[in-house]
Amino acid sequence: MRGYLCSKGNRLWEQWLVNRHGVGGYDARTHESLGDNWPPELGADYRDFTLKFQERTHEVLLKILQALALGLGWDESFFNEAFDIHSPENPSILAVNYYPPMTDEEVHKKQPPRLHAHADMDVLTILYQRAGDTGLEIAPGSEAENAEALIADPGNIWNGVPQAREWTTLDCVKGCLTVNIGDGLARWTDGLLKSTYHRVRAPKITDNKGPRYSIPYFANPKLSTIIQGPKKRFEAVTSFDLLAETGKSYHAKKDTPGNEWQQKAYLDHIDAQSPAEVVVA
Repeated sequence: MRGYLCSKGNRLWEQWLVNRHGVGGYDARTHESLGDNWPPELGADYRDFTLKFQERTHEVLLKILQALALGLGWDESFFNEAFDIHSPENPSILAVNYYPPMTDEEVHKKQPPRLHAHADMDVLTILYQRAGDTGLEIAPGSEAENAEALIADPGNIWNGVPQAREWTTLDCVKGCLTVNIGDGLARWTDGLLKSTYHRVRAPKITDNKGPRYSIPYFANPKLSTIIQGPKKRFEAVTSFDLLAETGKSYHAKKDTPGNEWQQKAYLDHIDAQSPAEVVVA
């Protein structure tokens, strides 16, 4: 089952989701997959190209997971069965992100991040960026102030906004992919590999202020897969429960009366942004 879904929320971007488990996506609030949602106006070529692109990205994912398994001292094929792209339980998602352009007047003012600080709930995220687009910043897991608490509680990713001691710019490098470790892999390795906290800051005066595009592939194991490390540092959780609890938590925060969570995620981070570089003629 395949298809895509338009997603929008309290973030300053738009997103199309291309799913294989449930053609229209997955509703964490009802624990149901949605129906076919391929817009006919895009044509069969778009559908075929997108799904092929997803498959090729998944091939790259498996190579990365095999390398990680070897590095952890596990069997090279440790992750293979859990990440079967053809399984009806496969919840991995390819997304297309669009960040609207900003004007010089907007950039001169202090702006909230285009995308708030967070770690992904998945195992790995493979990210394609467009050359010339700026804004992505990362805080490695070791630099996050409250990472342990966020990882330990499924769904807690949206209960707290991660604070970082330092944010590092991660612009596009030609010929390279960006790979983020998610909470799922942090749990699976008993915290040895730590989630990559990241955000997309607003443009500076000297940055490209046009639209920003990116394509992340959120890789998750089959929904029945039990995620727990050999040392059992974190409670065992299925892939389904990890995704469902996180999704429900996000929707609950998005609908918070008074927008308290949005205030903390966005407006409280305005002063933390690097000041705009104002050019005086």
